[in-house]
Amino acid sequence: MRRWLTSREALVTGLLVLLVLFTGLVNPNALKFRSLVEVVNASLSLLLITLGEMFVILTRGIDVSVGSAAGLSAVVLGLTLNLGWPLSLAILAALATGLLAGAVNAVGVTLLRVPPIIMTLGTLGIYRGLMRILTGGSWIENLPQNIKALNLWHLLGVPFFVWATLAVLALTAYVTWRARPARYFYAVGDNPEGAYFLGLPVRPTQFAAYTLAGFFAALAAVVFTSQIGFVSMNAAEGYELKAIAANVVGGVSLTGGVGTPLGAAVGALFMTAVHSMLIFLGVPGIWDNAFAGVILLLVVYLDYHVRRTLEFRRRQARVQGEAAWEAEGGRS
Repeated sequence: MRRWLTSREALVTGLLVLLVLFTGLVNPNALKFRSLVEVVNASLSLLLITLGEMFVILTRGIDVSVGSAAGLSAVVLGLTLNLGWPLSLAILAALATGLLAGAVNAVGVTLLRVPPIIMTLGTLGIYRGLMRILTGGSWIENLPQNIKALNLWHLLGVPFFVWATLAVLALTAYVTWRARPARYFYAVGDNPEGAYFLGLPVRPTQFAAYTLAGFFAALAAVVFTSQIGFVSMNAAEGYELKAIAANVVGGVSLTGGVGTPLGAAVGALFMTAVHSMLIFLGVPGIWDNAFAGVILLLVVYLDYHVRRTLEFRRRQARVQGEAAWEAEGGRS
């Protein structure tokens, strides 16, 4: 418990609560149950993409194509639905698209040895280009009601996709905590050479990370397509940078090997809440990115100083303990 209280997740959660409470003092509507649910609902797409990006970052990689993979998956979902495919098959086609997009990145990074930033920058453009080719540059509208109905179904006043995403988050957290193969992501990111000499499957683990990133991007595509009811040409554009920022806010280290699904999710929720709370505060939308950037730097700065202070105290306590032990030994 004490370890969690000193973690980045706890810091960001505390800042999130303070942000919501402060906004509620200015505008009480921000504290209404429906408003809070809408904030969570608005964060789902980013949360899912952030979870996928987390696996890549854990292995000391980076994927800047996850937004484009989500957009391409959304296009496939929209096109298949308008062709009359059953909803289940259309969703499977979208998920397969995301998996394939992630696998292409995985092949480039693990087999062709292309640097991750170069590989995923290339596929970012490719996937965006495929979106325009498949749609002729037009938006996909007039989607069947069945995809929109998913977002309209509520349980206890909470949308279906909120419950579904929470289930995905819980499953991801459990697997990374309990499943031994999931620990390979941490080992590979912490020390790739050491993991290799220990006999761990370094390349298969990296391959799985990029493939999972594509799969989670496709899940996000299903969510935001249902929420907005159409597919635009800029669907999920810029989400790759938001996902990386959300991971950093949530304590996932860009140097690999450190981070949790809960931290990634809290980071995504925090990034979304910042924009939502600015709306409740009446701040013009042109300031959104500026405020988000300032808060991102503030969180990292506070976390750095908190950790440095705790480390200083631990060292001081250790030195005092050693001094006391030596004094007792000298007296005896």
